[in-house]
Amino acid sequence: MAERKILKYNFKRPDRISKNQVRSLHFVLDRFARNFSSSVSAYMRAVVEINLENIAQTSYAEFLDTVPDPTCYSGISLKPLDGVAAIEIGPTLVFPMIDRLLGGAGRPMTNPRPMTEIEQSIMQNVLRLLVDNLRESWRPVYAIEFSLTSTETHPHMVQVTSPNEMVIHFQFQARMKETIGKIHLVIPTLGLEPIMHVFDQEEDSHRKIVQDGTLLHLLRHIPVQVSIETPETSFSMESLVSLQVGDTLVLDQQEKWPVMIKVNGKNKLHAKAQMDATRKTFVITRHVRSTREEPMNGHIAE
Repeated sequence: MAERKILKYNFKRPDRISKNQVRSLHFVLDRFARNFSSSVSAYMRAVVEINLENIAQTSYAEFLDTVPDPTCYSGISLKPLDGVAAIEIGPTLVFPMIDRLLGGAGRPMTNPRPMTEIEQSIMQNVLRLLVDNLRESWRPVYAIEFSLTSTETHPHMVQVTSPNEMVIHFQFQARMKETIGKIHLVIPTLGLEPIMHVFDQEEDSHRKIVQDGTLLHLLRHIPVQVSIETPETSFSMESLVSLQVGDTLVLDQQEKWPVMIKVNGKNKLHAKAQMDATRKTFVITRHVRSTREEPMNGHIAE
């Protein structure tokens, strides 16, 4: 009898989100990180690199224990879903951003302190930009109208959820010049439960989770190696051995005979040679599939 594999399970903190759903969430939030990197870099006129580092399920109380105080902490509504999410930008990143937006070089502050009302007002524009990118990144999956509800310097002053409630914690790393800081996003699990079914991924399912035109656009511009192969031709060994640079081999290949078009070394299409003005072209006759399939209509391919 095969040995059974024992997995640890904490009944006090059950994982409500499956691994497949976490992978789908990672795709959405990774796209948000790329989009927000471009937007905030243009807004601040400085290169800001943001990368998704980790996704974890934890209690809200445990998350708060890892958050510095004071910091930049904002509540985010999730309409039409219930609940409130939260975004936290650490002091090591907030003050260089404020310094940059006020015309400085983006230097860090040696002794972090609570933000003043003017500094909070300056950071509101960055937070709105962040929320706008969240909204656009989620739109292909589910149209959540993310919007700021409040911004505080002390995390406990923002009412998000009860301390023992489970949240999904997204951790990002942000780099601006020599400054490296963290951005944290937490969303209550209960708030996302009504739509978590859209993140289910099954290996045999043909359902497309995320309709992303950008991905299709990138795929269309990926270069691939295309080659054309004629049928096999016999040569005497003496002819092959005596070949020199500049010699011409005359093949017994006729124009009406089919040739094989290969993509990255794999047989993909049957074709026939054809002259198009002064260019050498090929008419595609059919795909390399079962012989029972009907030939496709011809297309000209250079």
